[in-house]
Amino acid sequence: MIEQRYTIGEYVRERRHSVGMSCGEMAVRARIPRVVAEEVESGAREPSSDTLTQLFDALQVPVWFRGHIGSLTRPDFLPSGLGAVPDTPTPDDLADLRSLTHPACFQVLPTFDIVAANSAYQRWFPGVEAGTNALEWMFLNPAAKAVLPEWSAEARLLVNAFRVLSPGLADDKRIAEIADRCGRAPEWDRMWTAPLRPDELHRDRVLVRDPVTRRNRGMIARIYAPEFPRRPWMLYRLVPGA
Repeated sequence: MIEQRYTIGEYVRERRHSVGMSCGEMAVRARIPRVVAEEVESGAREPSSDTLTQLFDALQVPVWFRGHIGSLTRPDFLPSGLGAVPDTPTPDDLADLRSLTHPACFQVLPTFDIVAANSAYQRWFPGVEAGTNALEWMFLNPAAKAVLPEWSAEARLLVNAFRVLSPGLADDKRIAEIADRCGRAPEWDRMWTAPLRPDELHRDRVLVRDPVTRRNRGMIARIYAPEFPRRPWMLYRLVPGA
């Protein structure tokens, strides 16, 4: 079973700490009483949708991350009676993944641990297999820069997602492990502290070197959350553009 580990209040508190903001400053920016902000963080108050939106706005949490944060932190988000959720892909899950002809993998957010990758993904991204961390592959495997002509832009997006999502949602020890390993790369510290422009956050095209033709190919990035059956990972796909 996947354990419900973090609350929405814990995420708000850890996100606030990560951006160097006091509770009072956050409350002012969110236009809510400080006591409300304190009660949300402590778990004494369950925030309404409006309050949570105001807090996320104050903390500059990208809109497209908010639904996933809710699914990880709100115990009432997942309906009861759906049965056990496996920690690792079942044979049926793997058959589903293998049926996709273009690169695809199962990733656990916010740590970007890859729990399974189909054969196309492994051909396009050498060195990736079940158990690979996408961040560590991006920064430490020389193949990353070879197959991603726009490596810097892709790496910045990945680091930003990890930095925004991880505090309060992932185990502190696991966050530190990934950051320490990636810190061996000379680009890591600069990318960790550099904010992204809004136009950079909306990139949905990935330029990849085709392993067959050796030519650069633009692919559309898609991320899907399994609805039925429920799974704790996301399906990441790269598909040819129209």
